[in-house]
Amino acid sequence: MDYIWIIELDSFCTLILGILLYNFFKYYDRQTKQHYYMLALVTGTITCICDVNWGLIEGGFIPEPRAANFLTNAIYEISSTMMGYYWLCYVETALDSKFIKTKYLKHIAKLPVIIIIGGVIVSVYTGALFYIDANNIYHRGDYVLIHVAMSYLYLIITSVHAFIKSFTCNNYLKSREYRSLSMFLIFLLILGIVQIIFPSVPSVGVGVTLAFLSVYIDLQNLLITVDSLTGLNNKKQLMRFLSSKIKAGSNNENLYAFMLNVNKFKKINNSYGHYEGDMALIRCANALKTANNNTSNFIGRYGSDKFIIIAELDDEEEAFRLCENVRQALIKECEKDGILYDLSFSFGFVQYKPEMKTIKDFISAADEKLNEVKLESNK
Repeated sequence: MDYIWIIELDSFCTLILGILLYNFFKYYDRQTKQHYYMLALVTGTITCICDVNWGLIEGGFIPEPRAANFLTNAIYEISSTMMGYYWLCYVETALDSKFIKTKYLKHIAKLPVIIIIGGVIVSVYTGALFYIDANNIYHRGDYVLIHVAMSYLYLIITSVHAFIKSFTCNNYLKSREYRSLSMFLIFLLILGIVQIIFPSVPSVGVGVTLAFLSVYIDLQNLLITVDSLTGLNNKKQLMRFLSSKIKAGSNNENLYAFMLNVNKFKKINNSYGHYEGDMALIRCANALKTANNNTSNFIGRYGSDKFIIIAELDDEEEAFRLCENVRQALIKECEKDGILYDLSFSFGFVQYKPEMKTIKDFISAADEKLNEVKLESNK
């Protein structure tokens, strides 16, 4: 067997995972979700390092004893299973699942890891999962598929749960995040099957690396489409959302665009400073989140002191009701913080018409309606 390319490939995978870890630590703020992601990434990196060390031992590049070879494979089996456990914890936390908040269920979820640790200990005497022969060569045991099953059990459960949640979640951004998390299994499943069929091909390390890299890129792309101050969708995400909604020849007559403007925002900035101006925008964003909670409405910051809502509604009466819900939510937000100035919205909304041939036409119509409303209120 040519171990050189195995070592090179796994070393490259370890390097990529190390870069991801470095970038992750730069922005690590000790949130529970981030903590689990870090542990999953660390155990995934350890798995790749073990693959490198295995290649060095069995290729005869380093004169490590059989015990070291056994330890390397033992750590590989345990770390790869623990990676699945921590990924489960990360995804279930991201999904805000009750499962991860229930202590006894969380302890039950550790059972596959405990089984593999037990299996490794038993393998010292029986070679149940694997054994190292007199020539210091690794061999699979009769029960090696238990390790495969335990590792993939975590990934299958989380991927299925995230995929289902992506279709039942009303929040557009969250839905995209959940779908991205559900894809983690794909690379590991395909490349894991390759390694089962061809034991000499180190494809699991490649699968781990591609899985983490794919999710990392997807989540970074999501951050690019989020307004950094308010946490709402930004203009780029608005265009992407409307592109998927407004398609040539499709019926979108129940689609409404609401343009919202913060009244006298410049005066708030000048009188109370830019920090308070930012806080005012955050309160407005929180009011929008509250008023649109448990709906499939798209909410975003359009720019400066303008916000936008895209909603599918039955009629104008429902549109006016939504405006009132936002007003009331903002009033409560201001009362909660005890602010000393008036903070309110002006609203302009339009229903989509077939003659609106582009997304720009649709948004411009809502913006024009907002300007009309503001002119009327200033008379």
